[in-house]
Amino acid sequence: MATVIFIKESRQNRSAMRAVINYCQQEHKTFDSKSKRRLVSGVNCDGENAYREFMATKKVYGKDNGIFFYHYAQSFSPSENLTPERAHEIALEFAEKAWEGHEVLVTTHCDASHIHSHFVINSVGFESGMKLRQSPSTLKKLRKLSDEICLVHGLSVLQPYEGGGKRMSTKEYRARMRGESWKQKLANDIDKAIEFSGSKADFIRSMSILGYHMTWTDERKYLTFHCPNGKSCRDIKLHDEKYLKDNIERELLQREFPDSESEEKQPTGWEDLRELYEQHLRERTLAKAESQRIADRYPNIIGGIGSLAGAVSKIVDNDSEDPDERRKRIDAEENGSALGTVLGLGIGMVTNTAANSQDETLDQEPDYEHEEHKTREEILHEIFGADDYDYDNYDDSEDEDEDEGFSMTL
Repeated sequence: MATVIFIKESRQNRSAMRAVINYCQQEHKTFDSKSKRRLVSGVNCDGENAYREFMATKKVYGKDNGIFFYHYAQSFSPSENLTPERAHEIALEFAEKAWEGHEVLVTTHCDASHIHSHFVINSVGFESGMKLRQSPSTLKKLRKLSDEICLVHGLSVLQPYEGGGKRMSTKEYRARMRGESWKQKLANDIDKAIEFSGSKADFIRSMSILGYHMTWTDERKYLTFHCPNGKSCRDIKLHDEKYLKDNIERELLQREFPDSESEEKQPTGWEDLRELYEQHLRERTLAKAESQRIADRYPNIIGGIGSLAGAVSKIVDNDSEDPDERRKRIDAEENGSALGTVLGLGIGMVTNTAANSQDETLDQEPDYEHEEHKTREEILHEIFGADDYDYDNYDDSEDEDEDEGFSMTL
């Protein structure tokens, strides 16, 4: 899918326009190693000399003041499996139809995980000398045009975001393009937590394992996430309706009470991840039943290991314990019996092997060597492994004040 975003450039002069053009034309961003092409083009101008031609047009009509240029971007999802060269062709087609009569620099950046194209538009028309004017509906029209072109090329389109969420700032957009946005990382972590949560308590616990805590009360309209990097973010600033408090609450209630017929189930935006959650739930149920069967077969060994885990946990329970270590230790204590079950399985296998060697008349026990028995802690750490989350990579440089612009959804 593709989305179009308006990037508000507050500085409007020849130096600012040159800086944006230079950014868009960077060699390491625009060189496509597959086609061996530099993806820099122009509509009604030579892309490589865009700055000179923009300024020449302005001077001809005596309009080298006020708004100098406009900046847009078209971003494609990595799931489209789109080549940079094809993305550039789509961008050129889009620019020709979107800004007729104006000079447009078109560059495609292929240095990020998702391919995206930039458009820098001269505010002065090269034929009419008229300045380009925009209205609140301009972005909506451009997105509609982009969707039409994408559908013709067999690409998916992004569903419009019609909520009251806050607009995305220029700085945040660029951070997302570089894969350095802490808000995007927060959204990804929420997705992972929701995938394995069957209730509000499960979700809070999963987010806590990832290092987040939340301000979540009935009195507050918004859900606020407090991140490991010290920043806080309201649900409306994640640019997707599914992250809104009401939709998260509705989704978790439907999972906790799946048979409730009090009211018709409403869409929440989490339907795809709900299917994954139900699959994980079935797998956990089977694993729990198998663990219980092993526990029933070797009750003395399992009970002893569970008691040992509890005793060790109490020994290390003191005020000097690190908070992260305390959380992990509490998790281990709560899952002590289940951990004992898994260890007991291994002991049981050894015991069974020895018994078979002494008495060949005994029935052969099933071979559990290749079966997996995961505790809840192991499952969570497999998905939310702390090693996968380097909190130093969060972008702490985002401006507190959002730039004015149009709302969008990535």
